[in-house]
Amino acid sequence: MIYFNADYFDGKTSRAYPVRVTFDGIALVIGNDVQGNFYNAEYGSIEIDPALGRTKRSIRLPNGSLLQTNDHESVNAIERAAGINRSWNRVHYLETHWRAVAVSTLLIVAALVGLVYYAIPRAANYAAQSIPLHVTNSASKQALRMFDQRFFRPSGLNPERQEEVTSLFGQTVSRMDPGNAHNYTVVFRKGMRFGANAFALPSGIIVVTDELITLSGNDDELMAIFAHEINHVERRHALRSILQSTGIFFLVTLLTGDVTSIANFASFLPALLIENGYSRDFEREADNEAGSLLIALGKGTGPFQDILQKIDSSHPETLSLGVFSTHPETVQRIEDLKKLDQASGKQGQSSRGRLPPQGLLCYNS
Repeated sequence: MIYFNADYFDGKTSRAYPVRVTFDGIALVIGNDVQGNFYNAEYGSIEIDPALGRTKRSIRLPNGSLLQTNDHESVNAIERAAGINRSWNRVHYLETHWRAVAVSTLLIVAALVGLVYYAIPRAANYAAQSIPLHVTNSASKQALRMFDQRFFRPSGLNPERQEEVTSLFGQTVSRMDPGNAHNYTVVFRKGMRFGANAFALPSGIIVVTDELITLSGNDDELMAIFAHEINHVERRHALRSILQSTGIFFLVTLLTGDVTSIANFASFLPALLIENGYSRDFEREADNEAGSLLIALGKGTGPFQDILQKIDSSHPETLSLGVFSTHPETVQRIEDLKKLDQASGKQGQSSRGRLPPQGLLCYNS
């Protein structure tokens, strides 16, 4: 038998009546000193609200009346005997025991870390590979139009120089991604406030500014930049960065084949390209591929180091626009290239032999 005191609300007025409650394993029996036992309710007909901290427990009766009590132990005993609120009681246990709260917090943190550093990147990679080519083509063209309207001006390079650079670009593509060479295009623009710069759009459009071509001392330096950008396209770094930053909902939409959302992707990708840059891992991967190409050609990474130094020096201030401001520090990038030379047994053959001042590289790659 379970006994406890409670307040009884008849459901007609807001007045509370003190009562005694008895539970005999079959029914709740409610009574007081004046009326005696005046109401019985079988346990199968009652509802007990889940516990919330140390607030009063509420028992709802089938006639619309309500019991409220501070005797948590008695109500817990009734719940166990009647098999009521088992799941909610587990939640309440977690809420009221600090060790359980601590363990739950650790599990949540571990799950979030796994989601952010493992699940989302893997899902983003899968989704990026699944986006149709016509979607990336449409989105890239829209992005280029946006850039032209807001940031760039038509190129001032003479046709002969454009033809030379285009030929060099074609040679680089044939070495980096020969199976998809037809998907790549190089376009020339005057960089204006962005100066010496280059960046890749997801479809394979590589934008290079007049200022960068003028800044480069030779074709090897330009080849390093092109190889870096081509790797971004080949590995779909831009799409993967965007998908990782836009979160699980968008990934689920893509993975479940929501055609409407995929079609709309082209309309908002330009804005996402502006707001999102590459992760440092993606930058290092592209640097490594470009450096490896130069090493394979017997040139070492010196030309790449040189153009990085020049670009860094040509940008006295770090540009704030998303895709242009996410590079690892130039010093660290050059150090990584030197290590790549050492690992291959070659020297960088840098014509400068010095590192640039501490700072961020500002071209998008």
